[in-house]
Amino acid sequence: MSKVVNSAEYLLNQLGELSYHLSNVPHRDRSYFEKPLQIINNTLGFHIGVLYKITNVIEQDLILEVMTVCNPDHIRPDLLEGTKLCLNIEHPPLEFTNEVLAFKNRNVSAINIPGWGCDMVGSIYLPENLGYGYLLAGDFFGDESDIKEHEVRMCEIMCNMLSAVLMKTQFEALASYDSLTGLMNSRAIREELEKSVQRQMRKGHTSGAVVLADIDFFKKINDEYGHIQGDSVLQEVGALFNAAIRKHLDVAGRYGGEEFLLIYEDTEINQVLAIVERLRLTIAGHRFAKIGPTGHALEDEWLQVTLSFGVARLNQHPLKNGKAILSLADAALYQSKAAGRNRITLSEHDITE
Repeated sequence: MSKVVNSAEYLLNQLGELSYHLSNVPHRDRSYFEKPLQIINNTLGFHIGVLYKITNVIEQDLILEVMTVCNPDHIRPDLLEGTKLCLNIEHPPLEFTNEVLAFKNRNVSAINIPGWGCDMVGSIYLPENLGYGYLLAGDFFGDESDIKEHEVRMCEIMCNMLSAVLMKTQFEALASYDSLTGLMNSRAIREELEKSVQRQMRKGHTSGAVVLADIDFFKKINDEYGHIQGDSVLQEVGALFNAAIRKHLDVAGRYGGEEFLLIYEDTEINQVLAIVERLRLTIAGHRFAKIGPTGHALEDEWLQVTLSFGVARLNQHPLKNGKAILSLADAALYQSKAAGRNRITLSEHDITE
């Protein structure tokens, strides 16, 4: 296979098309990146292009997910969307050297490793609080597989353009939501809790509750099955929480790690307990996908996961901030854990003025 050599006019037109797409198409799912990858593939003359999403960085592990693949000649049938990889940052597999270096240096890496991995990988950088970012990888085949300096520069320009547009157009949404679970992130849910407490204080003695939840034995899941499995569990729990909350009434967020926070305003405590009990039973009965060595869910193999819950009333006077009320929910959660897990405990710390 020979490399495609494009004119300067063609390259400029492709950059314009890429810029238009990024600025005008809503960023909702993985399909958002199909057109940009196709444009970049054509511009750089890749025979195969891959876009990885950096889903997590845990200690020395870099976790990637294949978002989309441009493989028009079907040279690599093993490259499948949704495949997840866990790479050791300090000692990566040889075939993923460029991916790890691009991530570490936030730049293009094009180390020639004949017969192994992608020839060139660029970094589409996003700050950690916006979801880490993406890696753009491309392969050349045939006698002309060596990377030229102008190809590196063009890859760098396109990755920087993707990074800039993503930060500009997605900052508000990504800054408020956790990229892994789809729930509010820790900062946003804490702010929402403070707002809820202030609203409750203005209304006087009204109903409502705060619920703190924690995945039981989550460290054991990570230790036994790996971080990709742990991330998969967090994603599924997030989806179950999203499905359970009442739109425009309840709020759910990832409080931190494997802890989640739910806020129920203007809801009687017995109703809150009934809602949370349904959620607890739903999660306990859910078949969580078991992830295999390739990063794909195994057929007919599942994990059972449970959560423990602590509940505190929002109208706990004279507590005047979310942190104080949250401490009651946290103490109730501790009681649920101590009593055997997979249960709900209501804080009975009844404070009166």
